[in-house]
Amino acid sequence: MTLAICSALLVEGMSSSSINVQVGAIRDDMGLTGTQLQLVAGSFLVAYAAFLPVAGRLVDIRDKRRVFQAGILLFSLGCVVCAAAAGSWTLVLGRVIQGAGAALSTPAALALITTGLSPGPKRNRAIGIFSAMGSVGFSLGLVVPGLVVADLGWRLSFLLYLPLTIVVLLVTLRLAPADVDAEGKADIAGAFSLTVALMLLVSAVGGVGTTAPMWIALQLAGATACALFYRHRTTRTGRLIPVDVLRSRRVIAYCLALAAVFAGIVTSMYLISLSLQTDRGYDAFDAGLALVPQSIANAAAAALGARLVTRIGAARVLLAGMVLITGGLAYLGLVGMDRSYATGILTAIVVIGVGVAMCYPAASIGAVDDVAAVHRGVASGLLVMCQNIGGALGLALATATEVVPAPGQATDTALGMFVSAAFLVIGGLAAFVVSRRRPAPSRPSPRPHSGDAELARLTEDPR
Repeated sequence: MTLAICSALLVEGMSSSSINVQVGAIRDDMGLTGTQLQLVAGSFLVAYAAFLPVAGRLVDIRDKRRVFQAGILLFSLGCVVCAAAAGSWTLVLGRVIQGAGAALSTPAALALITTGLSPGPKRNRAIGIFSAMGSVGFSLGLVVPGLVVADLGWRLSFLLYLPLTIVVLLVTLRLAPADVDAEGKADIAGAFSLTVALMLLVSAVGGVGTTAPMWIALQLAGATACALFYRHRTTRTGRLIPVDVLRSRRVIAYCLALAAVFAGIVTSMYLISLSLQTDRGYDAFDAGLALVPQSIANAAAAALGARLVTRIGAARVLLAGMVLITGGLAYLGLVGMDRSYATGILTAIVVIGVGVAMCYPAASIGAVDDVAAVHRGVASGLLVMCQNIGGALGLALATATEVVPAPGQATDTALGMFVSAAFLVIGGLAAFVVSRRRPAPSRPSPRPHSGDAELARLTEDPR
């Protein structure tokens, strides 16, 4: 049963990464502009980030099984909408539905597999399976959908996930209804408004230089209105993120750093995939295989980051990881994209994968160690939100700098690598400034905590 529930994370991890091997075929078939293409790629991340807080609340106040099943159904519906899309906005809608479904099912799956398990080896094994599924799914998403795209077309690649989601739904019908331990409401309307606000912001940023200024102004006005509505909703229903967490300068600094890391990672993978398919003549399957070593390097070095945090501290490990990623991206921008795959792209993405393996646990452990124990789950959720929003905004900013090509045009990948590296430099500097800010006197002192136990609670990011 645990394996069946965790397999939901497998298909969602595949959906997160597969867009890198789908975008080339989608662009050529539908003739999408750079702005439209980055919205298709980033909408999953935006919806996932916006719905994650309300999903966690729903898991607390509703039947966990039903929340999980609702997430799987939404994800499946999004796959169908994407496969049947007649234009860019239908495709974006499908990706938003997929992201909302993933946000619902992920925390519900973790709650289901740990319900009734006391701390110990059995629970740790269940969480280990949960985390591994995300990493395996991300890697498979670069290969299996790419094979389908190359042989059968991009539309069928979205339907690839349906057989497994149907099996998961059937298996979970055997689960008994879960007890509800808390009461309250989940602000679904607020989640929708936050999604719309972020989507309009991403669209406006990505359209700079190619979209009429009046339309950009209208999008920004709409984003502001939705953000104000969301703030009004949270004022009425209660804050999803406690003030004590928002006052933690280190938590905010780690969120900024992780957002910058994933802005660089998501943007660079997206552009490398397009370059391989446009400039080097790779098909979607070959492009996916070319990117897999980054995930393998990440998985192989996954334990390294946590061990280094114990020895030298989270901030130093995070800085070292960001330096590795920035160096790998700069190498690609300078000479890597002009060399053979083995001496260029492969060398760089392995270094980048190791850098990500250092950054993610460092930011996670550092953030949860800087807040009281009661707020550690919220802090880790805030990190996940920021990393996804950072990835979507990174793509939008890369599009605004015109490094994302239009159909039939060559990819300026070298400039794209420098833009991706700039995200890490700027985000790192911002995080440093915030971390040096004078702390608010009302922030409670956290209890001493090594962070190792909390790390097991986090969904290990597969990138």
